[in-house]
Amino acid sequence: MPYFPKDYPPDVFYMPYPGEVHATPWPKDAKTGKELLLLLQLNFEEMPALPGFPMSGILQLFANERHWHELDRGLRVVYHPHIVKNPDSLFTDFQVSTDAFRIKPTTITFHREDEYITPSDYRFNAKFYEPLRNNDLWINYLNLTDNRFHNHPETGYGRNKIGGYHYSQNYRDPRVAKPGWEDSVLLVQFQDYAGLSWGDGGSAQFFIKRNDLERLNFNDLLFHWDST
Repeated sequence: MPYFPKDYPPDVFYMPYPGEVHATPWPKDAKTGKELLLLLQLNFEEMPALPGFPMSGILQLFANERHWHELDRGLRVVYHPHIVKNPDSLFTDFQVSTDAFRIKPTTITFHREDEYITPSDYRFNAKFYEPLRNNDLWINYLNLTDNRFHNHPETGYGRNKIGGYHYSQNYRDPRVAKPGWEDSVLLVQFQDYAGLSWGDGGSAQFFIKRNDLERLNFNDLLFHWDST
């Protein structure tokens, strides 16, 4: 169940809907009034500290579970800067079960890693293209970046992760064609999410501008996905 304090205002649905709409804080689809899937719930206090990322607070991403290739469609982002520790002060009467969703809840565990810039990043060519023109050097570099999880049981060469450099099968970076996004950072990447994949070993990412991340403003995210 998503984290919401009891005094959090309900997400009210005003459009006519042929069924029951629950007056709860759980964000709802703008067309149907049904609860959106809790795609990600991240407690920054429970993960390794990352430079530039919050040290506390809970970040939630809610999305329509039927539009996986368009996760930004109807995306609702909620950030709780202060976490209520008392369980009795949390909202629990959601009147909906997670069994209602196609993707089931998954526990998050963290493993911190330092990584090199990937060829998918638009800054790669300016920094490393010439030094790595040698074929052997190129293969070795891919083994350190894109291919480092080739034999891992998880699908694809990327990973589910917070921060770092994104992975793209086609070496694409959406920030190139988006003025103002050149200095943005990877907020989250989904590679294989609870049995869900994007195309043929593809991946999906949300980017956030550095200034927005510093101000804890998560309302403007850039979404991208690709595969072969």
